[in-house]
Amino acid sequence: MTENGQENEIEILGCRVKTRSEDNDREVAQAVIELVQREVSELQKARPSMRSTDVAVLVALKIATEKVKLENDFKTTVLRLESSMELTMTQLQNRS
Repeated sequence: MTENGQENEIEILGCRVKTRSEDNDREVAQAVIELVQREVSELQKARPSMRSTDVAVLVALKIATEKVKLENDFKTTVLRLESSMELTMTQLQNRS
């Protein structure tokens, strides 16, 4: 155990990376590692002749695309909720 949390070493596409996570972030860090490893594995199975750098870029683009879509969905949902709350507040005030 280090001062900043537990240190792990992982290897993805031949690249060794040391990760360090706090106790409360360990599950998230493990889930991220597993997600990347799973995406790499699936792409390598689908295209076994693809270079590692191409695999890495495509996996990064796929995960980034999913992130942006989730952020947009979240923003849309929050805006709808705010609008609905404002409408409800207006209706409640009109009844008073």
